[in-house]
Amino acid sequence: MVAVESDNKRAVSQADATLTKRARVDETVVTSAIDARACFHAGLLDEADSLAPVFASAMPFSHCCITPFCNETLLQGVRQEMLERLHFTQKETDIFKYHQSGDLANLDGLPEDEKRQLPSLQKLRDAIYSQEFRDFVSRVTGCGPLSGSRTDMSTNRFKQRDHLLLHDDVIGDRRVSYIIYLPDPEINDGRGWEPRDGGHLELYPRESDESWAPAVNPTRRLPPRWNQIVLFTVLPGQSHHSVEEVAGIDKERLSIQGWFHFPQPGEPGYEPDQMKRLWTSGAVSTLSQIEAKRQRESGCVGEDFADYSQPIDDSMGLSDEDRVLLSKYINPDYLSEKIVGQVAEKFAEDSHIQLAAFLNSETAAVLASLLKQVDKLDGMDGIDIPPHGTGERGRWHAFGPPVIRRYMRLDGPAMANAAEGDTQDAAVSDAELQATELLAALRNDLFASGAYARWLSSITTLALSGCRGMVRRFRSGLDYTLGTPDGTTTTTLDTVLCFVDDPDQWADGVVGGYQCYVDGGNEDEASNDGSVYRASEEDGALLTTPAAWNTLSVVMREPGVVKFVKYVSASAPGSRWDVSFEYQVLAGDESEE
Repeated sequence: MVAVESDNKRAVSQADATLTKRARVDETVVTSAIDARACFHAGLLDEADSLAPVFASAMPFSHCCITPFCNETLLQGVRQEMLERLHFTQKETDIFKYHQSGDLANLDGLPEDEKRQLPSLQKLRDAIYSQEFRDFVSRVTGCGPLSGSRTDMSTNRFKQRDHLLLHDDVIGDRRVSYIIYLPDPEINDGRGWEPRDGGHLELYPRESDESWAPAVNPTRRLPPRWNQIVLFTVLPGQSHHSVEEVAGIDKERLSIQGWFHFPQPGEPGYEPDQMKRLWTSGAVSTLSQIEAKRQRESGCVGEDFADYSQPIDDSMGLSDEDRVLLSKYINPDYLSEKIVGQVAEKFAEDSHIQLAAFLNSETAAVLASLLKQVDKLDGMDGIDIPPHGTGERGRWHAFGPPVIRRYMRLDGPAMANAAEGDTQDAAVSDAELQATELLAALRNDLFASGAYARWLSSITTLALSGCRGMVRRFRSGLDYTLGTPDGTTTTTLDTVLCFVDDPDQWADGVVGGYQCYVDGGNEDEASNDGSVYRASEEDGALLTTPAAWNTLSVVMREPGVVKFVKYVSASAPGSRWDVSFEYQVLAGDESEE
């Protein structure tokens, strides 16, 4: 059984543990005496009044982009120091993958010889948190006083396949987010960052005026530009954004990410209830947090279990009618008593099993041809990132909210907002019509049938009381699920039939698309970034199953264990398609194993 580890802790790398410890300590930076104005583009600090209305009216939430932002010579020095003298560590969780330095607030704690190697970085940091620049940011954003002693700043390198999925930056007493872009000024022969390179900052509107959930698709995409700063206020339920995957080969999205915080005790403008008053004056954090909690607990499947008329167990066996139905789809080897016995023995040992070549050869061959044609039509070629809205047509709808998931769902609710690649009104190809009908038949006639439940019971010896499920498509460059508690309080049997083209390219997990089971922990142990999993040599993953062709994964999952499908990279050779079902294990039955 995939079960929660007894110590209920997530394993993290030593580097992450160190960073986590630092993040819990208020950093007080003693800035050196500098001419802050000289660090910025000439006249910038005098433009606050003209930038304020631009910031306030920006959609989908208040933000602004300022270019040029910094003194050119200073920023060139910063870029050189970042590339030549900083150490970057690759970080990966269910929500992100990128390379990051340590907290730049710690520069003052470095030995003098090391500090002397980073003069430009230290000068820029001190200028950013100077009184002059904090006053400028306050006037542009209308956010009130900002702390000069509490800093929060690091450098990031996004290389090919790196990404940061949707989040709102709401941690602690953060007040304003900023991103300073330092891509190679001569990239693409001096033309700058191009759309096909990826790496855009994507801004999401709210799903509706009545909802605090983000819409399925972003409505604003900002490319990283040399010597640009992006500012936005941190607001629960509103400041939802993501960093699109970097797709360009040998392209790097180099940036400095940081936050201004509310004034700390003893600083001008500090008020004990400042965050509470902000929330009640419009951000409505309490409501958004309640809504987010409800969404996260709604589960990745969504619907209630459909109960069987009576529990199904392995004593029932398969009738002749059952075998006729199952043989229409399933490889006949998996219906033989000998193979069923071997599978049951293996499952009893491990509580999980992967069955290759699950569908019979005729059905699998037809499906392979159809799915490949649909991916080709949608430009899932392993090179470019498809636009948001790709494939949203006919019976297929993007399913969210993206704070916990985004994928295409067959016959799901039409919840997606308009997007750049929206194809809802486009004609549906014959290949897609046929693929859709075949996948729907697998869902309705096979996975939801009593015959299939009786076969499952025979290979797991578990008694099953009901099921729920769907057909999903994870588009390359767009889709994922995050590790999210689904609210179940009993053991669940997960069965996922996966289809991917060129499975060898998926086997090592580099392009994502794998399904991972981890200890969900508890709310008190939740990481600052909202992730439940960290990749390291001892990442704490309980089970990982790579995306494969025509392979059925059967996993017995305890309450408290969460699962996610890792973001599918644009470099993947196509979509990950699957039929994903959950079966309720009759209470008490799992304890008899």
